Amino acid sequence: MRVDDLDPADMTDAQRELYEWYATGPRAAPDSPFRLVGADGRLQGPPAVWILSPTFGQALRHIGGAVRFGSRLPARACEIAILLAGHHHRSPFELYAHTRAGAAAGLTDADLAALAAGEEPAGMSDVEACVYRTTRRILDHGTLDDGEFRDAAGVLGEVELFELVTLIGYYTMVALQLAVFDVQPPAVAP
Repeated sequence: MRVDDLDPADMTDAQRELYEWYATGPRAAPDSPFRLVGADGRLQGPPAVWILSPTFGQALRHIGGAVRFGSRLPARACEIAILLAGHHHRSPFELYAHTRAGAAAGLTDADLAALAAGEEPAGMSDVEACVYRTTRRILDHGTLDDGEFRDAAGVLGEVELFELVTLIGYYTMVALQLAVFDVQPPAVAP
């Protein structure tokens, strides 16, 4: 990383509160597909830089939890969109984490390989195919035209389309943070 990672022993109270959430919260559960606290006890991934500003870090933690775990979209569809954002922004940590999360959500090795190659995986549901096409269009063009909006809202629903756009924006922001601060995945996957 371009900044020194923070030793838990050197954290302020506000930083410690944020750290503890990642060390003991749902992201630390044994069945979590990836960890945000390394074997050395230090934060990894986005929280490794979020800890610099606990006010922003807490806000991003709440948004991230809502985006990742609170969407009405199916988990596989969410992971398709997240992986497309990760590939689009060439974000090593997003790809490390969400390849694992995608597999846990039911994406096959063939699905993951197709996404990595920029191809639509075979055999997706109508919702997953719509998420794939809509995400690609938003990442490539920054918006949807009127017909694309109607088509996506018709398949997903307006609420789910809003959630998808928010998910794409959130993971784009995370990819930028990871790139600027040069946050990489762990050398050896836990």
